[in-house]
Amino acid sequence: MDCFKNSEFRKIQMKKVKEIFSAALFVVACLFPAVRAQNTAPAAANRTAANASASPAASPTPIPYSDVIAQAESASSTLKEIAAGASADTAAEKVEQDLPALTVEINARLEETAQVVEGATSLDKLRSFQSDWNGLTKNLPRWKDDLTARARQLEGDLKQLDDLSKRWQKTLGELRNTETPPEVLARIEEIIRVAADTRRAVETRQARVVVLQNRVAEQQNRVDEAIDSIRQTREALVGQLLVQDSPPIWSADLWTRAGVSQGLRDSLSAQFDGLKAFAARSRDKLFIHFLLFVLFAAFLIFLRRRARPLVELNPDLKSAAVIFYLPIQTALVLAILFNSRIYPQTPQMLSAIFGATALLPTVIILKKLIARSVYPLLYSLVVFYFADQLRAIADAVPTVVRPLFLAEMLGGFLFFLWFYRAGLSAEETANKKHGRAFRTVRAAALVVLPFFAVAFLANVFGYVNLSRLVGNGVLRSAYAAVVLYAVVRIIDGLIVFALRLRPLNLLKTVQNYAPTIQEKARKFVRFVAFALWLVITLEFFTLREVVFGEVKALLTAELSLGSLSISASDVLLFFAIVWAAFLLSRFIRFALEEDVYPRFSLAHGIPYAISTVLNYIILLVGFFFAVAAAGFDLTRFTVLVGAFGVGIGFGLQNIINNFVSGLILLFERPIKIGDEIMIEEATGTVRRIGIRASVIRQWDNSEIIVPNSKLISENVKNWTRSTPKRGMEILVQVARGVDTQLVIELLGKVAAAHPLVAGNPEPKVLLSNFGVLSLDFKLRVWTTQFDKTVQISSDLAVAVSQTLLENNIAVPPVVSPNVIT
Repeated sequence: MDCFKNSEFRKIQMKKVKEIFSAALFVVACLFPAVRAQNTAPAAANRTAANASASPAASPTPIPYSDVIAQAESASSTLKEIAAGASADTAAEKVEQDLPALTVEINARLEETAQVVEGATSLDKLRSFQSDWNGLTKNLPRWKDDLTARARQLEGDLKQLDDLSKRWQKTLGELRNTETPPEVLARIEEIIRVAADTRRAVETRQARVVVLQNRVAEQQNRVDEAIDSIRQTREALVGQLLVQDSPPIWSADLWTRAGVSQGLRDSLSAQFDGLKAFAARSRDKLFIHFLLFVLFAAFLIFLRRRARPLVELNPDLKSAAVIFYLPIQTALVLAILFNSRIYPQTPQMLSAIFGATALLPTVIILKKLIARSVYPLLYSLVVFYFADQLRAIADAVPTVVRPLFLAEMLGGFLFFLWFYRAGLSAEETANKKHGRAFRTVRAAALVVLPFFAVAFLANVFGYVNLSRLVGNGVLRSAYAAVVLYAVVRIIDGLIVFALRLRPLNLLKTVQNYAPTIQEKARKFVRFVAFALWLVITLEFFTLREVVFGEVKALLTAELSLGSLSISASDVLLFFAIVWAAFLLSRFIRFALEEDVYPRFSLAHGIPYAISTVLNYIILLVGFFFAVAAAGFDLTRFTVLVGAFGVGIGFGLQNIINNFVSGLILLFERPIKIGDEIMIEEATGTVRRIGIRASVIRQWDNSEIIVPNSKLISENVKNWTRSTPKRGMEILVQVARGVDTQLVIELLGKVAAAHPLVAGNPEPKVLLSNFGVLSLDFKLRVWTTQFDKTVQISSDLAVAVSQTLLENNIAVPPVVSPNVIT
């Protein structure tokens, strides 16, 4: 890598030359307008003559005398706008403010990168450096675009000033030979003078922008060269993973290398320089991060006060409340999760600090949540982590880092072998939750044993890059798994208490279905955590780009059928959006039915109508979104529908008729869910109004499927459309000669004595017919329990028969109480 060092030395020398040249260019750009102003008249005359001879059509025309005043006002306004635009240069000022600190950090990073590339370290570290470079310099392309746009704008302003100045100079020359008032001539001369001053200001601003463009381009070139060197080294290492790249551990060449102390000093110096440059440039972000930690801690302390009474009432919540009794540790873990959002990149030393800040509180939190038999695993991961950081410091010195790595891999193999053979205590075995978690961790320990063995043996025989890839990958994957598990438990605790505290505990949905919501939320959080861990693990093994590339190629492979092209991603996206629309519809209807409708006094059937219409709308919108997201041409889709519209209309006319009838039933509501109706010979309660048909449940629990169109076109008897009360008539026959008034009183008392008979309107007893042998009475009653009318009729018939018998009222020889409904 001597060439890389030499190239860095040449870059530093060229940088100094470029800085001297940039400063000189800036001075010349500032002095040039003054020199140019002294020769403005002759130069302008020469240019005018040259332009006239070269292109007579381009020569400016003087302003007519009658338009001079109006044009003067317009010219003054234009000059003010250009001058204001030249003085307000936010983009350039932002670059001037941030570029020096970025340059310092790039300088420090270049030294650290040179050492990393020269040492040909692990693929994981090179990946980390490349990611850091991409994050560090993400503003350079935007600055370059902003400065380019600004330079073009200033160039346009200069051209506009040239045209304006030439035209007014031509106008002044024309009017000097006429009897133009001196005030007008003075006004024209003022415009020409202001235009010259404005031009000098614009040219000064343009020179400043050009200098900034040059400096930004210089830094971008340095960054591109560093990233290219990292990429080339990574590609070389990937191609040599199965090639012996270092001497075996027993080789004398490895142990006779000099420069150990100097290499350590250089490595530490470069890392400290990078850390100082980062701290100088990111003070505001560091403060925001600290403020975020303080807010998390304060919030958890506040929740602890509200959670304590719940824990005292329900001891089962004690494990979920651990996060509130360790607010500082929990806040640290949560704050570290926002690293990637706050910092686009972090130096290696700061990343190590953040890792320790996340891992140590994680261990403290998990000790309160897991079985004691798993404690050694947590302690070992802390030891492995600090051993990793020690190796990172000495990474540029193979004679130091290889023995450390071998010791770490051997220790990992022996520890996880012991952990796999260990077991739970009797008390912990009785705890099903702890037992299941221990078995999962024990299986994971068995899985990682081959990785430690391969990493150890590969390093012993000189396959250093392969060993580092395998060993570092498995360890960092374990760190990520532990931290993510802690995050999952923290989120679980927050969900448990959020469902039991205001304002969520005021919702009927939460009150009735809190365990179900909690379980579904837990499964979702675990799924997201597992997916995130899988992506992180692939990144640690440098497989993410490969796996994602293959999956992307598989999903985007198109199948062409004529003019129609479709891919697996289109199909998956289509069904995913439709599925999401179904879930959203179910959730909204569930929330409305549980929490919204009970809070309002809505007429019977309106909630069902609202929910059904919302369901149709959400599914329809979701379908069109799915079609558009899948890439289908909606125009062709419309043409296709139009082409088959006639055939579909004839084939599905009954279905469409029933669908429209269902909409009419929902909006007009001649019948509603829960109504007691009779259509043809079927009598029952309306249970559902669907897209095509409605369901009527009869007294024997059998269900009749009635097309919606029949409920619209045929006669339907609805006993509960206007009122929930239903009337009944019972025919009572008694022998002639009895006291009719007594019969009426007795029947009225029987009806009033029944608990399910409504008092308003009152029961009525009517004499309806004089028969040859009998008198016919009708007992009319009403009830709000329309689903119990048969039972009420039977009860009243039995009571009437008993009352007539007790009062010695004779009945005809043949009499049978009849229920008329």
